[in-house]
Amino acid sequence: MIKSKQHFLPLLLQQLLKTLLQLHLLLPLILLNSIFGQISYSGTFKPSAMYRISDLSIISLPFRIAEMEISLTKGNFDFKTLSAIEYRWTGENAEFDLREAYLAWYPSWGEVKIGKQIHAWGAVDGNNPTDNLNPYDYYYLFMPGTDRKIGTLSGLVIYYWNDWQLEAVVIPDHVPNRLPFGEDDFPISPPFEPIVSLKIENPIEFGIQLQKVIGNTDLGISYFNGFDRNMISFGMIVEEKNNTAIYLPQIGFRETQVIGANLVSFIGDLTIRVEGAYFSTNNNLKSFVGKINNGGVLQYKVINHQEGNYFQFAFQVEYPLPFDISFSAQILGNKIINVRGKTIETPNLPIKLTNDNFQQGMGTPFAMFTDLGMLLSVMGNYLDNTLEVRLNTFLDLEDSQTMLGGGVSYSPVENWEIDCSVSKLIGEEGTIFKEIEDFSHIQLKLAYSF
Repeated sequence: MIKSKQHFLPLLLQQLLKTLLQLHLLLPLILLNSIFGQISYSGTFKPSAMYRISDLSIISLPFRIAEMEISLTKGNFDFKTLSAIEYRWTGENAEFDLREAYLAWYPSWGEVKIGKQIHAWGAVDGNNPTDNLNPYDYYYLFMPGTDRKIGTLSGLVIYYWNDWQLEAVVIPDHVPNRLPFGEDDFPISPPFEPIVSLKIENPIEFGIQLQKVIGNTDLGISYFNGFDRNMISFGMIVEEKNNTAIYLPQIGFRETQVIGANLVSFIGDLTIRVEGAYFSTNNNLKSFVGKINNGGVLQYKVINHQEGNYFQFAFQVEYPLPFDISFSAQILGNKIINVRGKTIETPNLPIKLTNDNFQQGMGTPFAMFTDLGMLLSVMGNYLDNTLEVRLNTFLDLEDSQTMLGGGVSYSPVENWEIDCSVSKLIGEEGTIFKEIEDFSHIQLKLAYSF
């Protein structure tokens, strides 16, 4: 059952205090602010349900049934949290998720933040090749912006100087994407979660971004050094036990460096956004094939060196149309430049790594659907902004697969909203969308904001 509002706040504060102690933040300063500062909060209660178009059966996946933001302000210090309650209709217990909890200081020269944060890099809306600081939550893959991101412990410093902005981020520990293992209702779901056997020795990650305003154009360049968000298979250990072969995949994360650039410019009412990122990845392992003795147990071990370079880009235009309609078009591209090393095709057979079997572990998730795609959307607001109508489509420009969508939101009274949306997947044989056509669905939402 979902907690009432009276019980929700103590639950949030209890979980928040526990997290702060674990993260070793500046607890004394926070307690002083809680005595002398100003507290504000807002939130949303938003039950929703998804039904398959094919037979109207319910799609039982977790969703955020409630969210709450709390901000505590004292002078130029803020302490902010963003929390959610995740729930699914199959009757499992609701789970509390503290998505963000960080301390912010706003000196005259910039910003300093430390704690669990969700960062936002890049220029285009949503599908940002350069935005790799936070992992993705694949359960919320089709949601906009930071809604599909996972907060991680990090430190951030932003320095402003005239029309320049310099941002540096340090992430002390690597966090992978949240993948839907063993989910029958998710369109692309691995059957089980493999064990990460090859640990990262030094998991610290860091990034730096420089931005400059020139006239009506914003320019930015960035660099990020981290580790793949998706796990990669580097090899296999085969062990014979009771005349049965046991296969132990060797799973790990490659080290990946990303050099990015982005641009936002305006030509009259036309907005142009461009973003590109170059990825260089390496698992820093030496290839090995042979037998080993592991504590008296004879094993056959295969480890493969892998490295590769690839490029992703996004180009977006926005333009206002008559009758209060907004139009947006986005082109997404993905190109593997070169790869080197080996991978596993059968449990004990290394094969050459090629562009076809190379796995990209970082970047925009849309790269797993297509190498070249287009997103089109139109949105109109009517009746004093109480009614919103949306139409959108995703077109694969290389293969015959399409995602059609649309929705209507209506606010009958203040703080209440009703939303209905439809997503239809269409694909020819051999395409991903053909395999997941049954995920085509209708989604209904009811939201109350406070």
